[in-house]
Amino acid sequence: MSKLIGISTGLKNVDMAPGNIPCVVINSDFVKACNNYGNTAVIFGPHDNSESIDVSKFDAIIISGGGDINPNIYGEEKLEKTIRISDIRDSSELAMLKSAEENNVKTLAICRGHQLLNVYKGGTLYQDLKESGFDQIEHDKPFDDARSHVHDLKIESNSNLYKIIQENEIQVNSIHHQAINKIGQDLQITAKSPDGVIEGIEITNGWNALGVQWHPENMLEDNVSRKLFEWLNS
Repeated sequence: MSKLIGISTGLKNVDMAPGNIPCVVINSDFVKACNNYGNTAVIFGPHDNSESIDVSKFDAIIISGGGDINPNIYGEEKLEKTIRISDIRDSSELAMLKSAEENNVKTLAICRGHQLLNVYKGGTLYQDLKESGFDQIEHDKPFDDARSHVHDLKIESNSNLYKIIQENEIQVNSIHHQAINKIGQDLQITAKSPDGVIEGIEITNGWNALGVQWHPENMLEDNVSRKLFEWLNS
């Protein structure tokens, strides 16, 4: 039987018949990443009634990438480099994570989602990697580099991420200027890039959830991406 995969996303202004209006949009590769395994993808946009969000009917969810998280959530003031904040998206995805944890819904958190998973569990973020002293690797490589290997990372052997990928050293793409700083509760660091940036986390309290800082949906033919989506869709 086809499984139901919920995929979060944000809003983007798009020219439509009524004019330039906010629309729920996402990279269609996310849908392919579910359809490839015979599953059904449901796009989950920001909700005004986030307090009533219930993802218990989903077999799995993806918290996708996007703009920056409001630093007020993790007790910091917004710095100049923090951009594209969407409070309605923050509250909706935090509610999705809460419901997923309460109902043990398998969760894959990607890039912004990876960061939000950490914030949800009480962690904090570096609001800009370069301003925080991480200048050895160019982590913000969108557009022409979005589907290319940008840097290496090392996966911890005692992690679920290693059980899924079965490799200690891999190469990933990279489209982010923020990253995890203080790790949240019930979280284990599973991967780091050579400069020390946290690239993988997973929950240790029994909830089947993990986060990755890179974008596997942009490289569906990549062996690492294939294994991650096999895990999600199984």
